[in-house]
Amino acid sequence: MIKSMTGYGGCKRIINEREYSVDIRSVNHRYLEINLKMPKEFIKFENEIKNVVSQYICRGKVDIYINFKSFSEKDYRIIPNIGIMKQYLEAINRVRENFSEIQDDFSLSTFIKLPDALVIETEELDVGTVKSELLDCIEEALQNLDKMRKTEGENLKKNILLRLENIRALVSRIEEYSKDLVENYREKLYKRVSEYFDLKSIDENRLMLEITLFADKSDITEELVRLKSHISQFTECLEAGGSIGKKLDFIVQEMNRETNTIGAKSTIFEISQCVVGLKDELEKIREQVQNIE
Repeated sequence: MIKSMTGYGGCKRIINEREYSVDIRSVNHRYLEINLKMPKEFIKFENEIKNVVSQYICRGKVDIYINFKSFSEKDYRIIPNIGIMKQYLEAINRVRENFSEIQDDFSLSTFIKLPDALVIETEELDVGTVKSELLDCIEEALQNLDKMRKTEGENLKKNILLRLENIRALVSRIEEYSKDLVENYREKLYKRVSEYFDLKSIDENRLMLEITLFADKSDITEELVRLKSHISQFTECLEAGGSIGKKLDFIVQEMNRETNTIGAKSTIFEISQCVVGLKDELEKIREQVQNIE
């Protein structure tokens, strides 16, 4: 089964009063590139996260967004900042002394709302437990991403196989046109020469040499054989599946090379027209292959 490099997978879990949210997006890229955006508490898990990702993805640019919230009272500690609160109180008393005419409505609830009056400290998380919970959430997101990539990969495969059939049909047409190419040239050459000269006075060997040179110059048998071989290799590779994007891209380049050579050797409009069709189909396949892992 082939996979597209483009996809999305997400997962949101609440475990032991902790909420984990993971979003993963992937796009095509020559190599595997993993970008992590996560709370600083999870930086210590970076290598483990990348190892899990590499089990699902071989190639592509992967962006992973991790959010974390804890609702557990065990994970936080609220501490009154006594030093700052004393200074607040001294400042308030000085205001009272200088502005006694102002009604005093200062209360404890107002006092603790002052900036930095209360400090929220995060308790050291249970590393083993949190890492396990996080990696489970990431793996579920990766599984969802993998499903989308497989679905998209199958769609790409169907589209490419249809275009390969079009290419096979065009190659068959080129083969038909090339069968009588030399014979048609021979007939045209003799006809043209006979319009100006008496054929009996013409050196037959010279005419045969011209025909031989034309046959050698316009012969596309090897190119057609190699092109058909590349088509078979491409199809087999596509059916085998796996991480085949780079290999398919190489085969498409070779198919393009043979097509260009056929176009350069073409001496009739019909073959040139087929070459244009081949290049169009190959370009569309190349665009599709860029998204295959």
